[in-house]
Amino acid sequence: MSKQVLAKIRQSASLILLAKDNSSAPSCYDYNALLFTRHSKSSFMPDSSVFPGGVCEAVDSSPAWLKHFQRYDINAAKLQQLCPAAAPPNNADETLNSAVSLRLTALRETFEEMGILLCRDRKTLTSTDGYAQFNEQFDRKHWQHVVHNDASKFLTLCEELDVLPDLWALHEWSAWRTPSTFKKRFETAFFLAALKTQPQVMTEPNEVKDYAWRDPLDYLQAALQKKLWLPPPQYYELSRCLNFQTLEELRQFAQKRASMGYVLTHPVMYKCTDGLVHLLPGDDMYPENPDASNDKIETGLSTDAFRSLAKKNLHRSEHKNQHESQLHINFKPADGQVNPIDPRTL
Repeated sequence: MSKQVLAKIRQSASLILLAKDNSSAPSCYDYNALLFTRHSKSSFMPDSSVFPGGVCEAVDSSPAWLKHFQRYDINAAKLQQLCPAAAPPNNADETLNSAVSLRLTALRETFEEMGILLCRDRKTLTSTDGYAQFNEQFDRKHWQHVVHNDASKFLTLCEELDVLPDLWALHEWSAWRTPSTFKKRFETAFFLAALKTQPQVMTEPNEVKDYAWRDPLDYLQAALQKKLWLPPPQYYELSRCLNFQTLEELRQFAQKRASMGYVLTHPVMYKCTDGLVHLLPGDDMYPENPDASNDKIETGLSTDAFRSLAKKNLHRSEHKNQHESQLHINFKPADGQVNPIDPRTL
């Protein structure tokens, strides 16, 4: 990919935040995921239901964060141990490596949008149970407004509360790049975190129209029934979660798999006579240069006929419309991930 193309793609991070469903009658999944619905006037994916997250800011990789971590006897080397899949920092200014800064982005944006602060204090810093910690004992509404208007104030908040952002609970899950057909493009790192209890949500009114805690199957069925719209990454990742009925099973898998890194998912859009097809890495038909076209590529074929051209490996999502999605993958991912499950089969 050319440097010119890369320069137009902004780095971002999202958090797949899951909480144990402690209700008296949970569904067949004992956990819920937090998604919110964007406002209709949102500049990107309006009215879509998405995981919390947003664009990386320069302050997310500021050396000032390292100084804050050092107050807890956590230096750059120890941060590197937390994120073994990441390349070690090699800059003289001690700017945080991307594995840390992307986690900070995901945590900051989750606080900005949902009012949930995942953090650890000196007592919980050594916790090894793998679950995220959160703090609600402060003026969240005030600080949410402050941080939303100035991302650098997230560090100030952590300093004031004498806490560290809970990097330890965020497990590297996947990464998606916006197709070349979009004017606004992002490369988004998705992290997964698990909570033993469901925190109280405090939404940011300018960004969030609505939110919900629902199990993965419930979201997917609602999308197929046209009750909500899940963009392709959300639909795909929730379909992956269907492999795990218990939160503990999913958390353990995510924690063990994270050290393998991920294969970047960069959809390439093809136009068929009866819908759209997003080709994904590993498919026999996936192009050598996924950025070769700024337009949807015409096939002149039905989705079935276009699928039949793949001799062996399939990895694609087929879309009859905005709500009806069909995922196809018939090989094991190289990054140790599980394949999505079709919610129609459950």
